[in-house]
Amino acid sequence: MGISVGTRLGPYEILAALGAGGMGEVYRARDTRLGREVAVKVLPESFASDTERLRRFEQEARAVGALNHPNILSVHDIGTQNETHYIVTELLEGVTLRERLSGGVLPSRRATEYAMQVAQGLAAAHDKAIVHRDLKPDNLFVTKDGRVKILDFGLAKQTVLQGADEGVTRASSACTSAGMVLGTVGYMSPEQVRGERVDHLTDIFALGAVFYEMLTGKRAFQRSTAVETMTAILKEDPPEMTSTGERQISPALQRIVHRCLEKDAGQRFQSAKDLGFALDSISAGTTQTQATVALPTARNRWRIAALVFAVMFVAAAAFVVRALLLRPQQPDYRQLTFRQGYLTAARFAPDGQAIIYAASWDHPEIKLYSLRMDGTDARVLDLPPSELLAVSRSGELAVIRRTATLSSAGRLARVPLSGGAPRELLDHVISADWSADGAQLAVARVENGKCHLEYPIGKPLYETISWISHMRFSPQADAIAFMDHPLAGDDRGSVVVVDLQGNKRTLTREWEGEQGLAWSPDGSEVWFTATNGRDNDRALYGVSRSGKQRLILRTPGALYLEDIAFDGRVLLTRNERRYEVAVSQLGGETRKLSWLEVMLAASVSRDGQYAVIGDWGSGGTDYRVYLAKLDGSPAVLLGSGVAGGISADDKWVTSILPSDTTKVLLLPTGIGESKTISAPNFHYRDATWASDGRRLVVRASESDRPLRSWVQDTAGGSPRAVTPEGINGLFLTANHSDYVSARDMTGTVRLYPIDGGEPKTVIGISESDRVIGGSPAADILYLTPDTAAVPLKIVKLNIATGLRQPFVNVLPTDPAGIMGLYPPIFTADEKRYIYTQARALSVLYVATGLK
Repeated sequence: MGISVGTRLGPYEILAALGAGGMGEVYRARDTRLGREVAVKVLPESFASDTERLRRFEQEARAVGALNHPNILSVHDIGTQNETHYIVTELLEGVTLRERLSGGVLPSRRATEYAMQVAQGLAAAHDKAIVHRDLKPDNLFVTKDGRVKILDFGLAKQTVLQGADEGVTRASSACTSAGMVLGTVGYMSPEQVRGERVDHLTDIFALGAVFYEMLTGKRAFQRSTAVETMTAILKEDPPEMTSTGERQISPALQRIVHRCLEKDAGQRFQSAKDLGFALDSISAGTTQTQATVALPTARNRWRIAALVFAVMFVAAAAFVVRALLLRPQQPDYRQLTFRQGYLTAARFAPDGQAIIYAASWDHPEIKLYSLRMDGTDARVLDLPPSELLAVSRSGELAVIRRTATLSSAGRLARVPLSGGAPRELLDHVISADWSADGAQLAVARVENGKCHLEYPIGKPLYETISWISHMRFSPQADAIAFMDHPLAGDDRGSVVVVDLQGNKRTLTREWEGEQGLAWSPDGSEVWFTATNGRDNDRALYGVSRSGKQRLILRTPGALYLEDIAFDGRVLLTRNERRYEVAVSQLGGETRKLSWLEVMLAASVSRDGQYAVIGDWGSGGTDYRVYLAKLDGSPAVLLGSGVAGGISADDKWVTSILPSDTTKVLLLPTGIGESKTISAPNFHYRDATWASDGRRLVVRASESDRPLRSWVQDTAGGSPRAVTPEGINGLFLTANHSDYVSARDMTGTVRLYPIDGGEPKTVIGISESDRVIGGSPAADILYLTPDTAAVPLKIVKLNIATGLRQPFVNVLPTDPAGIMGLYPPIFTADEKRYIYTQARALSVLYVATGLK
């Protein structure tokens, strides 16, 4: 049944019908929150009435929504209204590949380009363990600007069509059982036809069939009935591509198609990424032509023979010379720093012959340094301790004094490289860069629970409820590239470009860790360093403005891109980085609890026996959660997610999956199954346990609204807001009462009772103070006046009187390479505390010859 124009499905207003099919009706709609047009697909009643099928669909839609790749249809939202289930995607303008092929066979160059784009999209999906299983021209869309989008990930595996030659067989779960057949006849792989388990190699077979059709205009395995077509897939090869009578296809393209269509999956390309590389290596316009020449007379044959030998000799000589000239040159690296410590950022000076960098050498304070490329005039700049963000063409620095960790904001200042006092500009800034003429700054700053990208300052171009980093102006001054991170304190993210009108384009998928970004000298690519999560080594990549990505450099260890000069020289830092958890006896010994590379302390049990520790380095996409005894005995792996709080009875630990923030996981510390807590339209940032062991205190956003703190009963019921919208803070217990500590819109620290009632105003706290916890048995808050300092000084504050008292100084177990200390978490008896120390040992290099 159709939906009339003007109807609202959630925040989406229906504008017009676009079409209908086996998977439901599609409408053009307007997102009333963001003011953009989208496509809304309403699922058919037969689909929505199947609870298990709907559950699988929603699970897959969320996974596909996280892919964020230019060759995959972007999923914005899923929802339900009055038993109407719908999915919201980006609105595309163009035609399906099936419609495009109805106009005739594609040129080889165009077909190869389309196949390469599909391979890149499949590679991104396969990296997330998502398999399409129903790839065909109908599920590929060609936009007006020539980009190919893969449609219906997750929908394809749920489709059921009967009675047609290209019928799609029985639906299956996300992990297809043996004996169940799924796919579209004509594009199915042999393993699909046999009903065997399928994986990413099935998609490669289907892409081969589609590529064959694009090149020849005919289907590879089409027969008069579905059964005969399936038999051909199992036993026959497709007709030779050169025998179509329409044109000749290059042998290289034929070999690629035939390798995709191998009956034995082990003989195909083993990844879509490899297939994409093979396509990329072929000159797209190499269709073979034949030249006609006049037959030589006998009198001229000797001249022709001599000419042929001369041409062959010249060609051979040219080949040798070209091979020598084009032999791949290895990049050249020159080490620039030799001291022990941590380097936070480096930039070329305007003349390109000096480098400005920020580092903490042999001491915990970050200072600014200048270094000539020839090794002379290495000196510390006479400036307050601060981090470097950017250097303008006119020789002015943009610096920041942060108050805490990676994604935290600080105070932005500008200072001439030639000397002078910093001029403070703006608070709550995360990242900044100078405009191409060096006259103005673009900034990313936090306000009202959101991160705003502004250029010039005060004019928003983009905003997000998460955070952005590594902003860089393009050489043409027409766009700003940056890294968009979905989780606070987490460097996973995507490379994004926004133009000066605020039009945003996401160029890459979400990487497990991204740090370091710069434009290529000609502005055609954005270079960045990232890791895919299978290891912790960051590699250097380039991505074009259209989203075409390539690997530039991979080395052992973690690379961080710092800057690229106008002549192509590249500044790279190689870091050995660790995040270590330590436990300290108040006034006594300190020892490390860490056994992995990136570990963060999350919480301590009320009896002071256990610590909840998160593994952010080796746990893959969704990380891992451990329960460790503070006596140093072996830890227990509880499950996946970002680690949270532990219940009062020590039986449950909270966690949240970065891949699915719509629920909170309750992980049992002993025997039992995990549970989930959720609420409609909620996205959770973190969760911990209230003192009663029955309720959760969470930071979450409802739909796309700003973050706030909520309390939610694990026995059921809707969450109840604790703080006003846009205000969220730290859960703590003080004097046997539970609060959320947060600064209100005026910057005043208030304690919001989770049971309701008026918030308490806390006196005696300065603007730079940070509340890090409370004393469960006393009217005391724990503060740190300067979270960027080492040692980290902790102060006790009496809530009633505002009096301050020094408590403890937190020291690193070893000062070498310390980037910072995370605030400690105290046991209820105040006898012990755990904390995380971030450590890195950096070496700065300049590289030439990277292309």
